[in-house]
Amino acid sequence: EGATIPRHHTCSACALGDQGMVAPSLAATTRLLRPSLVARQRCSVRAFEVPSAALLADAAAETSAVISLDALGNDIFFFLLASVVVVPLSRVLNVTPVLGFLAVGCAAGPFGLGILSDSEANVQLGDLGIVFLLFIEGLQLSPDRLLKLGNFFKLGLAQFILTIAAITAANLYLGPQVLPAAERFILLDDELVRPILSTPVLAFCLAGAGALSSSAFVLPELKQRGWEERADGTAALAVLLLQDIAVAPLLVLLPLVAGSGPQSSAELGVLVAKATFGFGGVLVAGSVLLRQIFSVVAAARSSETFVAATLLVAIGMGVAADALGLSTTTGAFAAGVLLAGSQYRQQIEADIKPFEGILLGIFFMTAGANLDPALCVAEWPTLLSGILAFLGAKLGLLFGLGAFAFGLTRAEAIRVALLLAGGGEFAFVVFKLAEDLGLLPTRLGGLLTASVIISMSLTPLLGELAEFVGDQVERIDANQAADARADELFDVIDADGSGTIEREELRRYLLGGGGRASEGGEDGNASFAELFAQLDLNGDGVISRDELRRGYVDLVLGEQRSAALQDAAAGGAQREPHGAGGGELATAPDAVVVCGYGEMGQRACDVLADAEAGHPLPPSVFAEEEEGGG
Repeated sequence: EGATIPRHHTCSACALGDQGMVAPSLAATTRLLRPSLVARQRCSVRAFEVPSAALLADAAAETSAVISLDALGNDIFFFLLASVVVVPLSRVLNVTPVLGFLAVGCAAGPFGLGILSDSEANVQLGDLGIVFLLFIEGLQLSPDRLLKLGNFFKLGLAQFILTIAAITAANLYLGPQVLPAAERFILLDDELVRPILSTPVLAFCLAGAGALSSSAFVLPELKQRGWEERADGTAALAVLLLQDIAVAPLLVLLPLVAGSGPQSSAELGVLVAKATFGFGGVLVAGSVLLRQIFSVVAAARSSETFVAATLLVAIGMGVAADALGLSTTTGAFAAGVLLAGSQYRQQIEADIKPFEGILLGIFFMTAGANLDPALCVAEWPTLLSGILAFLGAKLGLLFGLGAFAFGLTRAEAIRVALLLAGGGEFAFVVFKLAEDLGLLPTRLGGLLTASVIISMSLTPLLGELAEFVGDQVERIDANQAADARADELFDVIDADGSGTIEREELRRYLLGGGGRASEGGEDGNASFAELFAQLDLNGDGVISRDELRRGYVDLVLGEQRSAALQDAAAGGAQREPHGAGGGELATAPDAVVVCGYGEMGQRACDVLADAEAGHPLPPSVFAEEEEGGG
């Protein structure tokens, strides 16, 4: 009191300064940093305690936390507002909401309007959407479907390993030879491309991230197109799950390759044991406890408690998996599988579905926020070349493995390859780890992040292309198979081996040799005459091999065959009931194409045809098959 306040001293209580100057008020700041600093109401230089460095650090941390919470609150408000607008607008425009979320995130991100400020917290919040997505996917797995998934896990493992090996080898050995020639036509950025082609660790990191696909994009596409229960949908889901499981080993292996991971085999063994035996123990305990937990919760008849328990199980299993060295999505998927056969499955799915939709929207918006349009425009030749190279490599490997090594048809393999060709959300985790290890330059990391975002956003378009190309390939394969069967059928009908089918030969084939064909009346043979005329394209009175190929479907599978068979029988001899003619088949030898049961099916068709025609059924109609072990 009465002391002169030095120029460097300011007092929030009296706001006085040297020579009568008013000192800038620190009241707000002081109260925010440490309320105890303003406990005294009267100013005294001797009583004012100058905070220590540790005290200031704690105060700064508290200030940062308050600002972070405010920013996160603003971001959540924006996310909810965007969700309310994007989804209805996307339905009006008939586009997937995913593209809308990506566009909004890009516009509101730090490289756009800067509305979204707390990117790290937003990413973690959006990742919960993927956790819930995989949890629901696990809930929908029946034991039969889970067994089908197991049949394709080898495909996922082969795709992951071979993609990493192929892309790494191409970057290190093929890239240096191709780059000079490519630069004659494409303006590539050497400062970005050369490190990838000359640094084995960086090439491996890039290949590992590129081998991953996006569950968040692909699974909704499978559901929308109704492919979940088909072979191609099951194969795609198996590959995605294998990739999710493989993320954790990849994150462990990358520091090892970079020389900063576990330095001894014992440390590595501990990591492996935690990921296998540790998580295996969690699964065993979960299989026993989870259903009991939900039984207790359901007995309380509280919807709030049931929802809380659902969220706890989904997130808790993810946290347990993460603590044991696996990805959170792997744990969430395992929790869903454990609850898939429970009586609470449908209620759990209904409760968690809204959270999944909202959080997935947040994930897509945060992914779009990481896209730097200026960088993409400046480096578009390099960016476009990299995206096309990765899409081509993954597409070729997946198609080749699926079609030639793992039992998929060509159409199914092309659908799986196109759907999974894009990048995956876990690539961001790999790139972040590479940056922390000092492997990935910032500018290159931004370009790679942009390439993953763009390739992921192409997934809906790739889904449309997969459906179109798959249907076309399926049609081509069906026509080729039909031609092969038509050739076999031609050889059967052409009894005299003349190289052409005459009218009488076709009639005998349609009757199956069960009677003597004759021309009959004009009315009785009208449909047969129409069929023959339809197959005899050049009108020369005989059917050539090429003509039968063109009309094969009409002859064997079309409605014309039924009418022609009846008309041919009416114009020729009366068909004898089955069993009256010595057991001779009364249907065409290729009836397996129609009924699919071989000779037994042909005889069953004969019996049904006899019954429809009014012939009595012999009491021992199947006696000969039973005696013969049929």
